[in-house]
Amino acid sequence: MRSLSLLVSGLLALLCAVPALAQEDLRPAKLMVVQPSQDVVSRRFFGRITARNTVDLSFRAGGQIEELPIREGEFVKQGDLLGKLDTGPFERAVREAQAQLDQAERQLKRVTELGAGIVPQADIDDARTARDVAQVGYDDAVENLEDAALIAPFDALISQRLADRYATIAAGEPIVRAHDMSEIQIEIKAPEILFRKFGEQPEFAAKARLTHDGPLYPLEFRELTAEATEVGQTYRVSFALTTDTPDHLLPGASATVLTEISRADGNGVVILPASALRFTPDGTAQVLVFAADDGDAQTGTLTAHDVVIEPGSGTSFRMIEGPEHGATIVAAGAAMLSDGDRVRRFAGLSDDGGQP
Repeated sequence: MRSLSLLVSGLLALLCAVPALAQEDLRPAKLMVVQPSQDVVSRRFFGRITARNTVDLSFRAGGQIEELPIREGEFVKQGDLLGKLDTGPFERAVREAQAQLDQAERQLKRVTELGAGIVPQADIDDARTARDVAQVGYDDAVENLEDAALIAPFDALISQRLADRYATIAAGEPIVRAHDMSEIQIEIKAPEILFRKFGEQPEFAAKARLTHDGPLYPLEFRELTAEATEVGQTYRVSFALTTDTPDHLLPGASATVLTEISRADGNGVVILPASALRFTPDGTAQVLVFAADDGDAQTGTLTAHDVVIEPGSGTSFRMIEGPEHGATIVAAGAAMLSDGDRVRRFAGLSDDGGQP
């Protein structure tokens, strides 16, 4: 009787151990949840200090420079006199234009008073046209006289004097180069590959170091050139210094710009490690989706799912099309598994629930 009890107890223990043995026989698989990532890349760039605007200023009319009271490296205020032409020729031009206008007005008055009965209507119309042309000439002469003085259009740093006093210059010929320093900007040149990865309008988070081992100053994105340079295939990106900065900063000075670049839409993309991919004989990329068993989240069945991918950074890939966010897939060793395989969740040496 005692032997029978021992035999029954042994059989019951064996039956209870069968599920555990069956689970141990399942191949372990490291799993991950499909979820978007910002796919942020950190880069360090050489930067160059620039002004908000840089303008080559010139006179609207030609003449001889009579005054040029500015010096290179000097800061000027809006409205300050930068240069002045000899006004003699312009004053004579005004008097000449005034005389021509007076003559045209007298002629128009004379033919108008005579009337169309004596003077042909065409002569009256010609006189009116001549008066209008003379008025335009007078207005131009007055404007040229007023523009004989070159005035600073904004608070500016004069970086170069492009002409000298007593020089005779043509209309539109640059005289001085002025920088609008109301906002100090920093330019970098970003390679084309970053825009292929993050789209046409990536999002930049940037800081600048102006001296070796100096403090970091926050930057705000300003603009991006939409055309790459012929040499190097780079795009110019401009940032603005938004806090108080040292007074010694001048255009052309160097800076180190630390950036974090991501997609502007903020939605992110799904990043897949190379080990999460398997390929069919025809080259189609697939991932293996894990479906947990009812009542046991640690075991389940794998189902192959086609995906569309593109290269990412390093050995990772960006998933363009594939399983919905929240799905659980095999993260490592997918090439060694097949559609329909049963696996158990691999938790490693720590209780991380099988997450990578």
